[in-house]
Amino acid sequence: MLLGALALAVLAPCAAPADAALRTVYRGTLEGAGDVVMELDSEAPSGGTLTGRYFYPKHGVDIPLKGTPEALTEPRLFQDLAQAGIDPDTPAAAAATWQGRRDADGYRGRWIDARTGRQRAFTLRRVAQYDPDALAPDSVQAVTDAISGGTGSGIDRGVGINATNAPYETLKLAGYAKPVGPDSGTGAVAYRMWRDPRTKFSYPRLSRHPDPQVLARVNHLLEQRHWQMNLAALACMASAYTDDNPAAGTLGSYDDEAITVQWLSPALMTVTESGSLYCGGAHPDNLFEPYTFDLLQGGYLDWNRALDAYVPGDNGWRQASPALLALVEKARAPLAGAKIENTEEASLKECSDLWPSYLALGTQAPGVLTLSVSGVGHAMGVCLGTHASVPFKDLTPYLAPGGQAYLVGE
Repeated sequence: MLLGALALAVLAPCAAPADAALRTVYRGTLEGAGDVVMELDSEAPSGGTLTGRYFYPKHGVDIPLKGTPEALTEPRLFQDLAQAGIDPDTPAAAAATWQGRRDADGYRGRWIDARTGRQRAFTLRRVAQYDPDALAPDSVQAVTDAISGGTGSGIDRGVGINATNAPYETLKLAGYAKPVGPDSGTGAVAYRMWRDPRTKFSYPRLSRHPDPQVLARVNHLLEQRHWQMNLAALACMASAYTDDNPAAGTLGSYDDEAITVQWLSPALMTVTESGSLYCGGAHPDNLFEPYTFDLLQGGYLDWNRALDAYVPGDNGWRQASPALLALVEKARAPLAGAKIENTEEASLKECSDLWPSYLALGTQAPGVLTLSVSGVGHAMGVCLGTHASVPFKDLTPYLAPGGQAYLVGE
């Protein structure tokens, strides 16, 4: 299926502006080293340098390329260059050169080790062409990734990662994650953790659900989340070729992130991602993010299906409804006077002061609605997490029409 989709991408690439900087994707083998996937500018800028990257599928780590089709160089590790006092923009920085010829069918030639002169033949066939600008994160995401944490996936979170939109990254990701451990769940619904051995962390997918269409839709969303995280972790590994930050060449602490299924029922599934990610930004990206999936409809949960939760706000943003505000006030009453420590935000008396601006809803065993702080800046990171909960049985006054269907037990 993946190869068929990639073939379609070659035969009928997505429409792009005439001046779009298209990239061509190649797949093949490097003698003695195994399979490789490469992408290069379809055309070099007038008088400019051809750029690209490639990876060995068994590692998934991008190695940058620049030069001409006749002589593309790949660099040594940035730290090695720094220790040797070599300017990364000079020929001495090259670890190897790809000497070859491109045509409509592919790219072939010889790879030459800069230190030993050893040569290996390569034969790559053209499998796709796409517009990378169509995938780029929006300005807010790009700035956030750069400042908080240092690197991201390189793909907008609203863009699907698939063989048509993102053929290079799809070849990097598809088919590598495998199930680990037993099924978790009772009755008709269960999940299992999946792990890509190259990034070492696991993410859940449904293994059982009475509606196969719902199972497929929810698993697609779960896989996309896993892929976004995998790309960011692999990008941090790849930064060893371009950056000397202390985390360059690591997984950016994605392998230390806690990813848990807080609640699973025939109607709802809440997955929480929490941790502290870092790959050279201004500060670590401390996070606590609950995501709740609608197992009746198949998708992310619109909380207004379950509760009288949100109403339209200014500038197109939603805001907490009066009913949700009342629920929050009732839940936070027992928290009054609770002091918080180790925060840089002097005006913050208690973490629940951040509600409703940074309120995230979720669900958790044994059948409660959770009220958490999520999305706050670095200075208030001490407040991340769940601070109150409301049993399902106490939510009757706040239910949306038909909302009771979501508040069923495990």
